[in-house]
Amino acid sequence: MLVAACAANEATDDAAEKPQAASTVTTLDETALIESLAAPIVYSDFGSRVIYFVMTDRYANGDPANDSGFLTGPRSVTGFDPTDIGFFHGGDLKGLTGGCTDPERGLQRLADLGFTGIWITPLVVQRTVQGDSAAYHGYWGVDFTTVDPRFGTEAELKTFVDCAHSLGMKVYLDVVVNHTGDVVRLVGSGFVEEPAPPYEAFVLEAEKDLKKPAWMNDVANYHNRGDINWGGCSTACIEQGDFSGLDDLYTEKPEVVDGLAEVFGSWITRFKFDGFRIDTARHVDKDFYLRWIPQVLAAAKSVGIEDFEIFGETWITEPIEQSKYQRVWGLPNQLDFPLFDVIARYAGGTQGAGGVMLRLEDDDYSRMADGRAPTPGTFIGNHDTGRTAMMIKAQSGAEGDELLARVNLGHSLLYLLRGAPVIYYGDEFGMIGIGGDKEARHDVFATQVSAWQTQERVGSAPIGLGSSFEVKGHPVGEHLRELAALRKQWPVLWRGATLPRDRNDGAMAISRFDMADQREYVTIFNNSTESRLLEFATSTPSATFTAVWGDVASTNSDADGFVSVEVPPLSAAILRAEAKFPLVKQPPVVFAAPDDFSELWLLSAETSESPQEVSFLIDDGTGWRRVAVDDSYPYRAFVDPDALPAGSTSRIVAVSRFADGTLMRSDIAEFTNTK
Repeated sequence: MLVAACAANEATDDAAEKPQAASTVTTLDETALIESLAAPIVYSDFGSRVIYFVMTDRYANGDPANDSGFLTGPRSVTGFDPTDIGFFHGGDLKGLTGGCTDPERGLQRLADLGFTGIWITPLVVQRTVQGDSAAYHGYWGVDFTTVDPRFGTEAELKTFVDCAHSLGMKVYLDVVVNHTGDVVRLVGSGFVEEPAPPYEAFVLEAEKDLKKPAWMNDVANYHNRGDINWGGCSTACIEQGDFSGLDDLYTEKPEVVDGLAEVFGSWITRFKFDGFRIDTARHVDKDFYLRWIPQVLAAAKSVGIEDFEIFGETWITEPIEQSKYQRVWGLPNQLDFPLFDVIARYAGGTQGAGGVMLRLEDDDYSRMADGRAPTPGTFIGNHDTGRTAMMIKAQSGAEGDELLARVNLGHSLLYLLRGAPVIYYGDEFGMIGIGGDKEARHDVFATQVSAWQTQERVGSAPIGLGSSFEVKGHPVGEHLRELAALRKQWPVLWRGATLPRDRNDGAMAISRFDMADQREYVTIFNNSTESRLLEFATSTPSATFTAVWGDVASTNSDADGFVSVEVPPLSAAILRAEAKFPLVKQPPVVFAAPDDFSELWLLSAETSESPQEVSFLIDDGTGWRRVAVDDSYPYRAFVDPDALPAGSTSRIVAVSRFADGTLMRSDIAEFTNTK
């Protein structure tokens, strides 16, 4: 545990709960170092993006000649059957590009809807058929060096990326680092734990050279311990087990790490991708990313990509547990499963605002030493869980206009809260579906799946024999277009500090702060079918708050900053303060104490009520380093005791940066790590 020292003359009851050390005199050089480490918070380019997540096989068929991968025979050989939801349907890169600037079928359509990023499923050559399904989704790779012919050619991939870049869109490629397609055979079944040797492994003679690069054909480069037991799995099982039979790579081996860095680095240097989404990101060893990511970033920088984004799928809805993949494993960013879980419930009307507000406060667990503000990929539906409308309908049971209003409310949350909104392809056409996985992977082009032709859609009729591209002005798509315009007009929606304010029976208010303009905005939501009154504090007293979007009235704050707003049912709105928030400057006071909700130690700062950025620094005997930067109250950072030398005494300090650039620092506190 950490034991904090406290000066006798400061030992008040409050200080006993949050121990603070006596001040420590610093030299001029040390003061300069501390101030240099208290750099402004960083809002990444990724956080500014609105991302369209598309399954290439299901979007548009630009070249029917490649539908069967240039193979002949039944679907068990070619993988092609557009009438079956588990087989290839013919979508490809040429169809995804669609003439580029064509506003109806080209990438221009997505740009016009406000999308500034596109995430595409894996493109590597697939093991065509496994069991009763084909690899239309892209997650059963065997040749990681080139494009699967069903998706197109390398030249068509380059055309697609170049088109996206010309339209101001970043391109994120889905990659798999923990497994390949199922080729390795095991003599045995069920997961075998580490105390026992792995199974005997072999490959059929006809498949001994199936994978590329060549090192992937060596069975010693796989764990060979059998399938993950989803009913009860150890850490070793999660990290070393085969994911539904897929060959689990031995990521502890340097040759595997380096091999994966080389092959995926090549995709960056050849095609100029702007980032990777990491599939099944927690199914590798915990040191993998610390070794692999620097090599990937180096490849990106070698071709001039300085802000290459890496975000992983860990599929954990508990925020503290999820945050360890950033704090300990070194994964730069993640898809926001904790927020996904509560937004679907909130938009569906089965949960109040408290869950959303708590998840936003939990961002502090993901604040890292790089000073980057938490900007995860936020979503409601996807290819695994089910579509956005289905997720919301499952909560609410809503139909018709109410379902449309709830879907639009859900999307409003994604666009008006921090993070990069990820919209699942086809949602803009009101697709609902009846489940996750295969049942959430509809065709945008005219489908031959009879059940999909008659399925209900939100905001429009079933598609029948037509193509979704023929649907003009869909209310969901038009709402997405409007929301994207708001993020462009008011950048505070993606790069502003977040402060949850108040909630009342389904309604909530969340302040956002533009530190450069010294301006407060308030985003307001209501998931109730009745109007709700919100009365809450702001940081801008005696000011007019103008309604800049949404069906609410402008209002005025009183001398203490309180406002009152009537929020219509199933709606969202934005208020903007017409005056700058005042600056009340005082040095912060820093504390160290056990965190109530984790094994971590909490560093906190008490300071004035003015919006500010607080940098937390620590010196564990090896020199000062930054722990995190927090730009929203309560100002916090977290330290892992295992990251500190046992028995050492560390010093901590907090530095406040106010909107006018003024820096004020706390006295230095000390604590001892006795763990």
